[in-house]
Amino acid sequence: MRPLLGILGLLILGYALVELLWTTFLEGGAPLTTRICQGLAKVFLSIHRRRPGHRKVMAAMGLFAVVGTVIVWTTLIWAGWTLIYCAGERSLISTDTRQPADVVARAYFAGYTIFTLGLGDYRPEGGLWQIATSVAAGSGFLLFGLAIAYTVPVVSAATQKRQLALCIWSLGKAPDDIILRAWNGMDTTALGPHLVALTSMLALLGESHLTYPVLHYFHSSKRSSSVAARVACLDEALTVLECGLQKGCSLDLPSLGAAREAITEFLQTLKPALIAPAAEVPPSPSLRSLRESGVPVVEDALFDAAVGSLASRRRLLLALVQNEGWTWEEVWPAKILGLTPFRPNPAAGASGS
Repeated sequence: MRPLLGILGLLILGYALVELLWTTFLEGGAPLTTRICQGLAKVFLSIHRRRPGHRKVMAAMGLFAVVGTVIVWTTLIWAGWTLIYCAGERSLISTDTRQPADVVARAYFAGYTIFTLGLGDYRPEGGLWQIATSVAAGSGFLLFGLAIAYTVPVVSAATQKRQLALCIWSLGKAPDDIILRAWNGMDTTALGPHLVALTSMLALLGESHLTYPVLHYFHSSKRSSSVAARVACLDEALTVLECGLQKGCSLDLPSLGAAREAITEFLQTLKPALIAPAAEVPPSPSLRSLRESGVPVVEDALFDAAVGSLASRRRLLLALVQNEGWTWEEVWPAKILGLTPFRPNPAAGASGS
């Protein structure tokens, strides 16, 4: 029975190492870490829907996801070494009585060694267990070294997320506002340099989310720094520029295409967070404010047909917005659309299972 405990402990340690290295260095989240983060996201989103006015709940999700990840790593390594020490009857003995340690004492010794606090009241008996203790201490150094190597860039990337959102917010508070601010009476070419800058930031955002999927769980308590709402707002502005303005009034296709493709790449990173497209399609954007401001736009029927071809993309954008605890009104205010506030099924944009 004892050798089986040792084998089980080695398997758990091996899996913990896979989780550590996969999460820290490889693209996409490790299986167990991903499931833990998804479970936390469901809990936080459920709490937010009961008390939607308390945005701090959603803002704390990223912190809990990172802390939960480190706790999972620590628990796996601790449990693995505890089982390994249980494999030998006299693997650990008391320094006072020289009697074999019980299960609780073995768990205590394993934790003491992993956290590199010394040997404590027990010591390993024999050369094999002394070497194992040295390896256990080394695994503790590895754990905390990789935890720091993982946490620091995640915090930095979370700051870059908010920076991107604020840059989009500074261009306009809604898609039509972005276009009207860029309109010079003839075209919207003034928006071109901003899209070039945003394209590189969006590409970095996509790569950061691909490398650190835990970033999906870092949300903002402010509309201005919410990446989901701001990226959806920018994409809707690109839709109006591409499909709603008359020829010669919009930007050149390369500028529009580069920004659109960068957003597409970001949306492709949503799979690790299991964000499925919403069941409903958001309302079609309105050209009314642009038309009333003298911006040459196409006929509504032609525009609605073009927007209809983007239904799948817009459903995914809606799910992204809902997953951060916002509504589509944060993208297109209802007063601009001339509609009652859009209130889709809350479960439609939640993280799936």
